[in-house]
Amino acid sequence: MPTRTDQTGLRPIALLAVSLLVWAVTMVIAVRVLRTEPESGLLRAAMVGLGAGGFLSWIVSVARLVMTQDEFSQRIHFVAIALTCAATAVLLMLGDLLQTAGFLGYVPLQSIWMAMVVVWWISIMATARYYR
Repeated sequence: MPTRTDQTGLRPIALLAVSLLVWAVTMVIAVRVLRTEPESGLLRAAMVGLGAGGFLSWIVSVARLVMTQDEFSQRIHFVAIALTCAATAVLLMLGDLLQTAGFLGYVPLQSIWMAMVVVWWISIMATARYYR
């Protein structure tokens, strides 16, 4: 009876790259269609689903990549994710207070999640440096 081997090596990284491409393509398609302000509610909902589905494919591939690593590397990623959540919460609260005070104008939601991705990568580097 064949045994299941863990996915190691380049396969999870290739899956991550493909899912990143899928996310980018679905996001571009969804945003372009939605910016034309289509009348059909069904089309608008389909574009929202397409954009969210592309993003979810990337999230699943990141989770699979993290789960293929050893416990120490997983810990680094989980601590980095916790730091990212905390930093994003602080940035959102600060942004809300700055908008309420009149110091900051409208901030698109796309900017917020892009900032979260950047903070996540910085957290991974800082956590890896701290633990090694």
